[in-house]
Amino acid sequence: MSDFTLRRLAEWTPHRRVILAWPGLEGILKDYPDILAKATQEVSNLAAAIAQFEPVTVVVGAERIEEAEAYFAEVDAPFDLKTQRVEGAELDVWTRDFAPVFAIKESPGGDRGLVGLDYNFNGWGGKYPTPTIVDFAKKFLKEAKYERIETSIVTEGGALEVDGDGTLLVTESSIVNDNRNPGKSRQEIEDELIRTLGVEKVIWIPGRPGLDSTDCHIDALARFARPGVIVLSKANEVKPTDWTVVYEETLEILSSATDAKGRPFEIIEIEEPDEDLFDPPPKDVQGVKGIEEDRAVRSYVNYFLPAGGVILPQFGDPAHDAAAIRTAQRVFGDERRILPVLIEQLPILGGGIHCATQEIPLSP
Repeated sequence: MSDFTLRRLAEWTPHRRVILAWPGLEGILKDYPDILAKATQEVSNLAAAIAQFEPVTVVVGAERIEEAEAYFAEVDAPFDLKTQRVEGAELDVWTRDFAPVFAIKESPGGDRGLVGLDYNFNGWGGKYPTPTIVDFAKKFLKEAKYERIETSIVTEGGALEVDGDGTLLVTESSIVNDNRNPGKSRQEIEDELIRTLGVEKVIWIPGRPGLDSTDCHIDALARFARPGVIVLSKANEVKPTDWTVVYEETLEILSSATDAKGRPFEIIEIEEPDEDLFDPPPKDVQGVKGIEEDRAVRSYVNYFLPAGGVILPQFGDPAHDAAAIRTAQRVFGDERRILPVLIEQLPILGGGIHCATQEIPLSP
């Protein structure tokens, strides 16, 4: 039996800092400078938006650190926005997945501290591993002097959605999968999630393996706005595919489920933008991760919650973008200021605003 307990805090609790990353010059976009530049700019815009609410660290590969320092020196923000050098090529932008997942560690004597959970990131089931991102969590925790907690499973931060009150949402396809946890049963994985995240109840959504590079992460599908309230991404496909089926299954499961405290869920849907408004990727960039084989991630529930704010994605569909803002205002009320941020390249590369962030909670 362990001599301590662990608990992952909900995203809406206060943060010490938020981690983002610039894409490396030697990464998947090496031969596509225009896409690299646009992805870099969108991450930079996101960092500046979050720094309106709380401190931000942008991790940058050594080959781009001078460029990043010069860029962010010109950004005017009320909170600290700094860069941090990372050794190694091929840095990706999805810090939600390869950065540590932070949790509170409490000992029997009542001592509490902040620790980093290392979920053994393996490049989304071996699809896109590089030494820089596979080793990132271990190196970041060592450099920042946080205790590293080893875990017995492989998963990513974007696969884990907690309400801070005992409930976890997760898609089965993204974790009970031989590309991450071969030979492990769902119960074995659930036991480790309960141990490391301090939850009492795990609600499993089927998802679909292979639908995208993440095998259908929960953070683009269903998110907690607060305990008992879930914001659900509503599929909007002219010709329904497996994505529509995943949405329908999720709605059905959550409509009859209760959380760890026995409360039924209030489910608020936000419809995704019209897919026919977006041009297909040009042929000369097909084959880049997230362009050829994966549908773009245009989910409004892939938001981020800094202190007193909602960083809400916008995609260039005026009607749906405006509707998402109205829904977010209704969901969060006067407690949070809605700050919309347009992202066009990041969705095509397989993620969004939440995927590009990982928060470090305030120490207890």
